Amino acid sequence: MHSIDWDNIRFFLAVVRSGSVSRAAEQLGVNQTTVSRRIAALEHRLGKELFDRTGTGFVITPVAERLVASAKSMAEEASAIERHVLADRHELSGELRVTVADVCTQYLAIPAIQAFTRQYPEVDLEIIATRDLLDLTARDADVALRSTEEPPPNLVGKRIAELAYAVYGTQDIMQRVQASPDSGDTPCITWLGDGHTRPPWIEKSFPKTRRVYRSTELNIMYQMTRQGIGMAQMPCALCDPDPLLHRIPCRHVEPGWGLWVLSHVDLRATARVRIFRDLLVDTLERQRDLIEGRSTGSTPASENN
Repeated sequence: MHSIDWDNIRFFLAVVRSGSVSRAAEQLGVNQTTVSRRIAALEHRLGKELFDRTGTGFVITPVAERLVASAKSMAEEASAIERHVLADRHELSGELRVTVADVCTQYLAIPAIQAFTRQYPEVDLEIIATRDLLDLTARDADVALRSTEEPPPNLVGKRIAELAYAVYGTQDIMQRVQASPDSGDTPCITWLGDGHTRPPWIEKSFPKTRRVYRSTELNIMYQMTRQGIGMAQMPCALCDPDPLLHRIPCRHVEPGWGLWVLSHVDLRATARVRIFRDLLVDTLERQRDLIEGRSTGSTPASENN
């Protein structure tokens, strides 16, 4: 058998993780034809079909299921080799400034931060927690983890997933809502930035709610909800792993934005920026089901209990 092109394995894993050629193409930054061609080339090399083509997407075959673990191992080894090569080419020291927006993205990024500081202790890492969009051009930050649909044109990066939301409350709150969904007795907690209007998730799901509490910070909303003060629409990645919180059935939940890892175009080849960005992308991709609301797996958020 001829040697297998590593890039084809990378495309294979992208389709497995995303469940479709279109989403894999979006995540990889290529067109759908390129993804399909790469998958076809890998199938030709192996002499086996890896996906059944259906009207709703690509369905993984039993042969491909057996290859996934090995393919993931190859991906990890390739990433490690690339990081070591970069480390040999560039001095891995100096300052690296990373900005994360809120408590949810902070928790998601912690495993990458831990791995980076362990492997590259000579880099002076600064973590800037702010919802302000810092100027990466002026080196206010080198890497940004942001929820947005339109990253600035001078930045490069990768869209990891869509940050899913649901409405959460304690078990007592959930039982109260289920027992009397239209009573309006259960307070809602929302952003201060919503102004004095009622956001769609309240207006469409709990129109009779008489009390609306507001905060400028997600972490305050999170803690208020955990204390049973009210219910709030919050990221699934933050709340699903928390045993104190439960999803509240409702008619409407507002859609989330894309979660992006970004850096300035001029810094993409800088060793410490590239290595940290790759570690962060790998960390987030392993948590994609949690981020998109399909899993209640463990996350550092659960350590707050």
